[in-house]
Amino acid sequence: MDGPVTLATTPMSHPPPVGRRGTAPDAAGPRPSRATFVRSAVVGLVSTAADVGALAWLVDGVGLSAADANAPALLLGVLLQYLGNKHAAFADHAPDHLRQGALFALVEAGALLWNAMGFNLLVTRTDLPFWIARPLVTFVVYVLFSYPLWARIFRPRAASC
Repeated sequence: MDGPVTLATTPMSHPPPVGRRGTAPDAAGPRPSRATFVRSAVVGLVSTAADVGALAWLVDGVGLSAADANAPALLLGVLLQYLGNKHAAFADHAPDHLRQGALFALVEAGALLWNAMGFNLLVTRTDLPFWIARPLVTFVVYVLFSYPLWARIFRPRAASC
C-alpha cells in the first residue's frame, strides 16, 4: 500500500430553503395570506355593490338607458377594485400606479374573456340558470386567475437597506 487513500470531495450544495407545504419560497416575495384573500374578496363585493348602485342611479335617477349607464358604472367598479386591492387587500403603497394599473387592466381584460367563455359554456351546455352560472364562473375566475395575478402585481416591496 502506498499510504492512506483520500477521496476527492466537492463542497456540498445545500438545498433551497423550504417554505410552507414543502415548496421553495417565491423569490419575488411572500405569498399573500388568507386574510389578504378575504380582504380582496370584500373589496370585490364592495366594488360590485358600487357598480350596481351606480348603474341603478344612472338609470333610475339620471334617466340614462341601461346600455349608456353600463360603461361608467363598470369603470367605477374597476377603479374601486384596483385601488381597494392595491391599498386595502395587498397593502401595497408604492406609487407605481402606471405600471400596476396597466398590468391590472391586462388581468381584467383576461378575466373578462374567461368569464365570458365560462358563462357561455355553462349556459349553453348545462341546465344551470344564468343567475347561478354568473357568480359561479366569476368566483372560479377570481380564485384561479385574477387573484393569483393580482398577488404578483401588488406586492409590498422589500425595504432598502
